[in-house]
Amino acid sequence: MKQILFLLAAIVFQINVFGQQYSLKGKVVNQNKIPVELVYASLLKNDSIMVKQAPTDSLGNFSISVEHGNYRLILEQFGTEFIRREIILTQNIDLGHIEINEAKELQGVTVSGRKKILEQKVDRLVFNVENSIAASGGTALDALKVTPTVRVQNDNVSIIGKGEVLVMIDDRLQRIPQEDLADFLKSIPSANIKSIEVITAPPAKYDAEGNSGLINIKLKSAKDNSWNANIGASYIQKTYAGGNLQGLFNYNHNKLSLQASVNKSEQKLLTTSNSQIFYTDELWNQEVKNKSKSDALSLGFGIDYKLTPKWTTGIKYLGSFTDKTSANNPLITRFNNTTAVVNSYIASGVDASNKPEMNSLNWYHSFSLDSSGKNITVDFDYFNYRKQDYSFFAGNELDAQSNAIQNTFFSSTNTNVNKIKNYSGKIDVSLPYKWANISFGTKISYTNTNNDLVVYNNQTGTPIQDNDQSNIFNYKEHNGALYFSTDKKLNSQWETQIGLRMEATQTEGYSKNLSQTNKNNYINLFPTAYVTYVPNENNSFSFNYSRRIRRPDFDYLNPFVIKTSPYYYSEGNPFLKPSFIDNLEFSFIRKQNWVNSLYFSQVSNFGQELAIVNPATNITKSTSLNYANTYQIGFSTYYNFKKWSWLNSVSGFNVNYQNVKSKINVVQSIDGYNGYIYTNNDFTLNKSKSVFLGLNYALQLPGRYQIFHISTMNMLDASMKFLLLNKNLSLTVIGEDLLNAQKPLIAYKSNGIKNNIKSYGDTRGFRVSVSYKFGNASLKSKQRNFGNDDERNRTVQ
Repeated sequence: MKQILFLLAAIVFQINVFGQQYSLKGKVVNQNKIPVELVYASLLKNDSIMVKQAPTDSLGNFSISVEHGNYRLILEQFGTEFIRREIILTQNIDLGHIEINEAKELQGVTVSGRKKILEQKVDRLVFNVENSIAASGGTALDALKVTPTVRVQNDNVSIIGKGEVLVMIDDRLQRIPQEDLADFLKSIPSANIKSIEVITAPPAKYDAEGNSGLINIKLKSAKDNSWNANIGASYIQKTYAGGNLQGLFNYNHNKLSLQASVNKSEQKLLTTSNSQIFYTDELWNQEVKNKSKSDALSLGFGIDYKLTPKWTTGIKYLGSFTDKTSANNPLITRFNNTTAVVNSYIASGVDASNKPEMNSLNWYHSFSLDSSGKNITVDFDYFNYRKQDYSFFAGNELDAQSNAIQNTFFSSTNTNVNKIKNYSGKIDVSLPYKWANISFGTKISYTNTNNDLVVYNNQTGTPIQDNDQSNIFNYKEHNGALYFSTDKKLNSQWETQIGLRMEATQTEGYSKNLSQTNKNNYINLFPTAYVTYVPNENNSFSFNYSRRIRRPDFDYLNPFVIKTSPYYYSEGNPFLKPSFIDNLEFSFIRKQNWVNSLYFSQVSNFGQELAIVNPATNITKSTSLNYANTYQIGFSTYYNFKKWSWLNSVSGFNVNYQNVKSKINVVQSIDGYNGYIYTNNDFTLNKSKSVFLGLNYALQLPGRYQIFHISTMNMLDASMKFLLLNKNLSLTVIGEDLLNAQKPLIAYKSNGIKNNIKSYGDTRGFRVSVSYKFGNASLKSKQRNFGNDDERNRTVQ
C-alpha cells in the first residue's frame, strides 16, 4: 500500500512540475534605448522544433508561457536574427531590457527577405510603401490611394467610413486644407516614403487636432555610417501629358547626418463637372470644363550633429513653390420645368492663377538622460507662407437663341495677397520605468495672418475698385498645450494607457472694411484611454477612447466676399467655431491577418462649407457653418492574405450608419447607410523577385455621407514593376482608373431645393516611372520633423 501511495505521489509531483506553465518575458530596445515593436521571440526545443512564438508590442514587451524545460530563445525581425540564447526554464524569468542593434548584419549571411507590406500594431496600421508596386514612381498622394483603410477621392484624403482626417509627416501635423494638402502631397515622391501609418486613436502626445484619426507619413533617411541616393523621373499621360523629376540624398557618418531632396513636376488636367439646381419653375443646368496647369518645386534639407554622446541638435528646412493657372467657360442652361424648353443661358469665362510659397525652418535638440531611454526633445519652429491669388471673370446672360440680353454684362477682377507667419516651441519628456512609462510635455504657438483683397468692377469696360468688397483682414491665434500620458503592461495579457491633454486657444480677427473684431478664448481637455487584452499569440482585443477637436481653417474665418458671377459668391465666416469629436473603438485582431473594428463617433457643433441656395433670387452662397450635431456607428474589417510567398492580398469592407441632426433651416436632419469594398493585390511573378504585378479595385456602394447622397463608383488600377541592374534600377508602368468610372453623382438639398453634382477629376491615365538607387544603404539613421506643422496645415492655397 505504501508503495502505491508513493507511486501516486510521484505521479502527481511529475504532473505539477512538468505540466506547470512558466513565463519568460523581456523588453526589447534598440541601441538608442527606444522600444522596438514586432520583434519575434521564439522558443525552440532540440535546436529546431518551434514550441511557441510571440511578437513584441508597441512598448517592446514580449511574454511567452511554456512548460518546464531547456529551450533556445531567438529574437528576430524581418529575417534578421538579433539574439540566440540558451534558456533553462524552471521558474518565471524576466530578462529585463534586451538591447539589440537594429542595423545588425549577420556574419556570412545575406538577408534577402522583403519587409511585410502591411503591419497591424496596437494603435495603428502600418503600410510599408517601399514594397508596394502601385505606389512606385508616384507621389505621396499616389501612395495614399493604395493604402488599406484609406480613401482618396477628388484629391480628398479620408479614413474609410470616418471622414476627412489630418496628415502628419514624421509625427508632425500638416494642418493644410484638403485642396492644398493634395498639392503638398503631390510634391513628395513616393521613393522618399518609408511607410504610412493609419492612426485611428492618437495618444495624448499628439495635437488634439483631427476628426477621427491621423495619417502619419514616415520618410526615409540615411542609415548609420552610410550614404544613399535615388534619382528618378516619371511620364504621366492623362488628357494631357505631364511628368516629374526627383532626387534624394542621405548621408550619416559618425556625428554628422545630412538629408537633401528636390522634386520638380508639371501636370495639365482637364476636369469636368455637370450640376443641376431644381428650382420651382426652372431647372438650371451648368456645364464646366476646366483646363489647369500646375508647376511645382519642392526642396528639403536637413543637418543633424551629435554634440555630445547625450546631446544631438539639428536644423531642417522645407520649401514648396507652386504656380497654378486655370481657365474655364461655365455655361448655365435654364430650362422651363413645365415645357422642358430652354428659357435662357448664362455664359461666362474665368481665368485664375495662384502662387503659393511656403518656407519652414526647424531647430531641434534631443537630450538623453540615461541609458534606459529617458530623454527630452525641444523644437523651435518658424513658418512663413505667402500666396498671390488672381481671378478674372466676364459673361453675359443670353436669350433662348443665344443672343446677348441687354444690360446683363458682368465682369470683375479679384486679387488677394495672403501672408501667414507662425512661431512655435515645444518640449517632450519621455521617462520609461520598469513599473510604467511616463511622458509629458508642452507646446506654445503664435500665428499671424494677413489678407489684402482688392476687387475691381469691369462692367463699364474700365476697372473701378469696388470698396464695398475690397477688404483687409488680420487674424491672430495663440495656442498653448500641456499633456501627460502613462502606459503600463499589467501582465502578459493586459496592457493599458491613459492620457490627458489640455489646449488653450485665444483668437482675434479684425476686418477693416467691416470695422469688426471677433475674439474667442477657450480651454479644452482631451482625454485618451486604451486597454488591450492578448489571451494568446493568435488573438488580441482592444478598446480605446479619444476626444478630439477640429478648428476652422484660417481662410474659412476670413469674411471676404468673392463673386465669380452674379449668381454665385463665396463668403468666409468669422463666427465659425471649432467642432469636438468623441471616438470609441473596439477591435479584434486574429493572427495579425484579420482585423475587425466596431466604432462609434459623435461630433458636436459640426462645421462644413455649404452651398446655400436662395430660391427667391436664384443666388448661391458658399460659406462655412456650424450646422449640425452628428453621430455614426460602423463596422470595418480587412484580411491580409499571405499564405503564398508570391501573393500579398489585402481585402476588406466598411459599412456604417450616419445620423445628422441639423441646427439650421438651410439643411434638414437626415440619416442613412454607406458601404465601401476594396481589394489590393501584389503578385511576385518570378523566383528572383524582380518582376511584380499589382491589381487594386474598390467599389463605393450608393449611400449617405453627411447630408450628401453618393452614387456607385468603381476604381480599378493595374501596375507592373521590374527591378533591373542588381535591383538598383526600377521601372514601373501603372494604369489608373482603367474603368473610367470615378464619376460619382452627389445629391443634396439646400433650402428645400435639390442639387445634383457630377464631376470627373481627369483620373484615367497611365504613368511610366524609372528610378535608380545607389550608395551604401545597409544601416539605419534617425529622421526628424517640424514642430509647427499643425499650424502650417491651416494655410489655404
